[in-house]
Amino acid sequence: MECLVNKACLIIIFLNTMVMNNVSSLQYFLTQPENTTAMVGSLVTLPCMVSNMQGVCQWTRDGLGLGVDLELAAYPRFTMSENSCALQIAPLLPSDEGVYQCQVGAMPGVVPITSQSANLWVTSEPGQ
Repeated sequence: MECLVNKACLIIIFLNTMVMNNVSSLQYFLTQPENTTAMVGSLVTLPCMVSNMQGVCQWTRDGLGLGVDLELAAYPRFTMSENSCALQIAPLLPSDEGVYQCQVGAMPGVVPITSQSANLWVTSEPGQ
């Protein structure tokens, strides 16, 4: 195949390189957590969906790992979704405020990934 230097040719070369290097096995985020404001006592879900997930999912709050089990023993109000890495917190407390990140660990030949940071702010009714 004759290839002139143009965008289409570069794309073909890139895709061929990805296939040859098995880059298609990379895990990557389909959805990431976003800044969220929620009311005390409510249920909040921080989304995190990973394509081609091969490593183990974990959440961090303010840089500290929360654990890798679906039921986070040290945080009984926190659970991770079985079908995705989404984090659910219920009932929400003021102490849950913080910066959250979704992470998926490395596997042989697969690099770890970390989502964008998301702030969780907790509000309450006036006077409470």
